[in-house]
Amino acid sequence: MLKTGQIIKVLIVEDTLVGQGLLKGLLADDPAFEVVGIAHNGKQAVEFVARSLPDVVSMDIYMPIMDGVEATRLIMQNTPVPIVIVSSFYNTSEIKMSFSILEAGALTILPRPFGPGHPQYTQTARNYRNTLKMMSTVKVQARRAGASAPLSARGLPDTERSRSVNAKIIAIGASAGGPQAIQVILNQLPQDIPVPIMIVQHIDAHFAEGYVDWLNATSNLPVHIASDRKVMLPGHVYLPPGDFHLGLHQDGVIALSKNPPEKSLRPAVSFLFRQVNTVYGKNSMCILLSGMGTDGAIELKILRDTGACTIAQNEQSALVHGMPGEAIRLGGASMVLSPDEIVHEIIRMSNIKNA
Repeated sequence: MLKTGQIIKVLIVEDTLVGQGLLKGLLADDPAFEVVGIAHNGKQAVEFVARSLPDVVSMDIYMPIMDGVEATRLIMQNTPVPIVIVSSFYNTSEIKMSFSILEAGALTILPRPFGPGHPQYTQTARNYRNTLKMMSTVKVQARRAGASAPLSARGLPDTERSRSVNAKIIAIGASAGGPQAIQVILNQLPQDIPVPIMIVQHIDAHFAEGYVDWLNATSNLPVHIASDRKVMLPGHVYLPPGDFHLGLHQDGVIALSKNPPEKSLRPAVSFLFRQVNTVYGKNSMCILLSGMGTDGAIELKILRDTGACTIAQNEQSALVHGMPGEAIRLGGASMVLSPDEIVHEIIRMSNIKNA
């Protein structure tokens, strides 16, 4: 973690001179940053990171010699540092490739900032700088090939883990590092899961549809952009469209809301968890995955106090343990599990008693 007042050393990976100039200029406006290098392709980025270990990398996608996917994979295997993808949200193929970079170990996707003179220049410039600041503090681990040893549940007596759960809904919240965990879970769940799944993932509104397409490519379950007043089906997964809160009108009926952001977030995990608690209470399973900040942590504690089954992702498997870590600290997690173990727990719950 960076110390107070410490300069954030940034490597910009961008193959165009115009893009390099824009990003370098945005960071020059904030004394918290120092651009310590500019790489024109992924090969140069890999070599620079190995030599100089910047605090954070701003990663382009399509580049000559080596693209952002392969560069990220090599960096995360050999000299891991926080990587932020900078993507053109209007380019469909680039959005698809962005999620491949997440699979390789990047922390989050960011829209390419607009240039001076654009109405959204100030907003996107601020978002770019703030994201780099937040992600520069994340402690990342090497992503080496090969299966890791299974991670066991902890912090809970076996008697509580094995209690019967009559869940009628599964609700999942996640932020940075969440797409990878969610992909693991949805890829392993069987198609006969007897309840619907609602997911709030912090992601820029422009990428919401691309994220759902990416999940559908590997999920065993159908994944949908949620529609207001849609009746949910068992074994189906629902995520909100960009910049909408996800909630419930009543049992099984989706509500989309433009209520104010919570902690500057819309959608917010806190909003979803509160609504699930109101409608389903103890008849719910709520899961908090990798993410920076505290969104959903207090609400997970309230759900546990209500009698719901509450799960937080464990530190060993989470790219960013902020949100689940805060839930654990508050006593909000009845179980602390890896994504693989969460799959087993969902299946176990379903086999005990179909909702």
